[in-house]
Amino acid sequence: MKTIKPRIGVLAVGRSTFDVPYAHEVQAEALQVLKKLDVDIVGTGELLFEADEVTKALSTLAKERFDIVLLLQVTFTDATMTMEISRQLDAPLIMWSFPEPRTGGRLRLNSLCGINLAAHALSRAHLLYDYVHGAPSDSKVISRINDFARAAAVKQSLIGVQIGVIGQHPDGFDACMFSHRECKELFGINIEEHDLIGFLESVKELDDSVALPHYDNRLQVLVNLGDMDREVTLKTLKAYEAMRRLIDERNHAGQQRTARP
Repeated sequence: MKTIKPRIGVLAVGRSTFDVPYAHEVQAEALQVLKKLDVDIVGTGELLFEADEVTKALSTLAKERFDIVLLLQVTFTDATMTMEISRQLDAPLIMWSFPEPRTGGRLRLNSLCGINLAAHALSRAHLLYDYVHGAPSDSKVISRINDFARAAAVKQSLIGVQIGVIGQHPDGFDACMFSHRECKELFGINIEEHDLIGFLESVKELDDSVALPHYDNRLQVLVNLGDMDREVTLKTLKAYEAMRRLIDERNHAGQQRTARP
């Protein structure tokens, strides 16, 4: 089975009126932790303070493919840059804000307030987002970012997948129902239905010899296969061969293999 390695587009924003050295420290620590994940990091993650810096970074990232956009909200900023990032990059947006110790004085980062303001603007514009809040040393935060990226990568891999469905669900088994429209809208999956009776007729037309390679292959791993009714077993394996042929003919998604048995 092919391993899906997520690609994360990383941007970091801040405002120079806050504690810049501390902001760089937090940003560097966050990047260091992200690079330890089994993902591909796209972008430098350099801390950007000015709108033209964000514009330049966006023009570079727009040429790349990634599964999620991770915005490091290192200090407070207004929502302008975040809105541009969401509009220009075609991937789910995850915002990451950072806690800081209470000192009784002015906040050094005010990071959480930044994503709070951005969340409001994104919601009003009907732009989707999610967020995490926690220090780079917080394993739960890193795990959640990792989960976001992997889920998005799997979803991305499903776009354009063709699935064949043979027959209809039995009456009263509503748990087996599915929506063609939702499969397409949510995951980009195309569903092609095949008539059950027609499929079974195609199985009957196959010679028993097409099932023999499958039988011999399974005989090596199923110790009690020889004790089963051979005729019935071959009929089942003929149906399996017919499905394999249907997968090849209609370009349906099927089990990856290196060679036919």
